[in-house]
Amino acid sequence: MVKKYILIIFVLFIISNSTFYLIQTQGQKLRERPFNLSVSNPRVFDPNLKVEQVAKGLDLPTTMAFLGPEDFLILEKDKGTVVRVSNGIISGEPLLDVNVANSVERGMCGIAISKSRSTTYVFLYFTEMDGSDGDDRKGKLPDGNRLYRYELVNNKLVNPKLLSDLPAIPGPRHNGGAIEFGPDGNLYIPVGDIDGSFRAGFTPTKSQNFENGVTADGRSGILRITQDGAPVGDGILGNSVPLRLYYAYGIRNSFGLGFDPITGNLWDTENGPHEGDEINLVHPGFNSGWQQVYGFSPSIKTFDIHELVTFGGRGKYEELKVSWGSSTGLTSILFLGSDKLGSQYKNDMFVGDVHNGRLYHFKLNNQRDDLLVPKSLAGRFIENSTINPGAENIVFGDGFSGITDLTVGPDGYLYIVSIGQAKVYRILPK
Repeated sequence: MVKKYILIIFVLFIISNSTFYLIQTQGQKLRERPFNLSVSNPRVFDPNLKVEQVAKGLDLPTTMAFLGPEDFLILEKDKGTVVRVSNGIISGEPLLDVNVANSVERGMCGIAISKSRSTTYVFLYFTEMDGSDGDDRKGKLPDGNRLYRYELVNNKLVNPKLLSDLPAIPGPRHNGGAIEFGPDGNLYIPVGDIDGSFRAGFTPTKSQNFENGVTADGRSGILRITQDGAPVGDGILGNSVPLRLYYAYGIRNSFGLGFDPITGNLWDTENGPHEGDEINLVHPGFNSGWQQVYGFSPSIKTFDIHELVTFGGRGKYEELKVSWGSSTGLTSILFLGSDKLGSQYKNDMFVGDVHNGRLYHFKLNNQRDDLLVPKSLAGRFIENSTINPGAENIVFGDGFSGITDLTVGPDGYLYIVSIGQAKVYRILPK
C-alpha cells in the first residue's frame, strides 16, 4: 500500500533515480562501488557479511530498543504507537497508543529502556496532541514535545510520569528526540531549533547564538536529566532551569547521539539547512555554532568566533569532524561495542542517513577524539551529488530506503530501522 506520507524525520524524504559510479584517479581505478539511490534491496559491501530481514509491516517506524534477545519495542511515528516485536512477530495490539501531532517531523520520535531489579522503565519522547493523531495538520497546535517515563507491566506501558515538557512550536521540523542513556546513567535528549531560529513572531534563544535572544527554553541543545527528570549537578552553562539542563547548545537539527564505549565521549549527528550535515565530538558545554555557522558552508568565511554566545565563558565552539554537501539527513550514530561482525569493526562508528538510505563506517584515531578519513577526503567534505573519490571507503552499505535508527542487539549484531521500507534489518556474518 502506497503511503500518503514519505517525508519523515528531517526534511523531505527523497529517493533519486540517479546512479553514480566512482571515477579514475591518479591512473588507478578505484574499487567500483555503485551508489544507486534507487536501490531497494539493502546490501553491505563486506563480502563476509549479509543483511537479514528481522521484521516487516511496521507503520513508519522511527526508533527501537531491546527488552531481550529477539525481543524489542519500536515506535510508529504517525500513529503514536509502541509495538513489541518478538522473534519477528509484531504484537497484535500496541503496548501504548497516545495522541500525537504528526506533521512532518512530529510524532513518536525516541525510546530508551532502563531496567531495575523489579521494574522495566520505558522512556518515550513524542509530540503530544490534545485531540486525535494529526490534528496539527488541520491547524491545531500541539501541546509540546514531551518526555515520559512508563513502566512495562503485563505487556502494557502504564504509570506515565512526565519528565520534561519542551517546545513544539513553531515547528513542525527539527523536534529531535533520539534519546540515549549515557555511561553515567543519565538521559541525554537532542532537541533542534523547532523551526524557530528565524520564524517571525518567535523569539530566538541564546542557545541558538542570538546574543539578544531569551536565555533558554529547551530548544537547540542536548539536554541531560536523571531518570527521574531532575537536573544533573549544578549545570554546565548556568543554574537556572532549563539552562541548567543543557549539556551542549547551538544545535539546529540533530537526530543521533552515540557514546564511545572506550572513552565515554558523546558524539552527535547534525543537519544543516541545505548542506553542511555533520558529525561532532560533543564535550560538556559544546557549542555547535548554529545559527551563525554550519558545516563547511560559505558562512564559515565570515564567521567570527567572538560573535558566538558563550554563557559567560562556559560554552565553547568546536569544529566538526566531517561534513556533507547537499542535504543528506544524517540520523542515528552508533559505536559497535561487539566483535560479532569481526574484530576489525569492534568499537567503530556507524552512521545512517534518511535521504539516501546509506550506512557509513568510520574508524577513530588512537586518542579516539577524531575520525580517520581517506587521504582523498583530507578536506573532510563529502559531496553527495558526485561521490568524490575516497567516499566509497566510508560507505558500508546502502539500499535501506531511509535509516532512522541503528542499535546493537543482545546478540551483538547491528540492527537497522528503515522508515522507507517499514522494516527492521540486521547485519550478521554469512
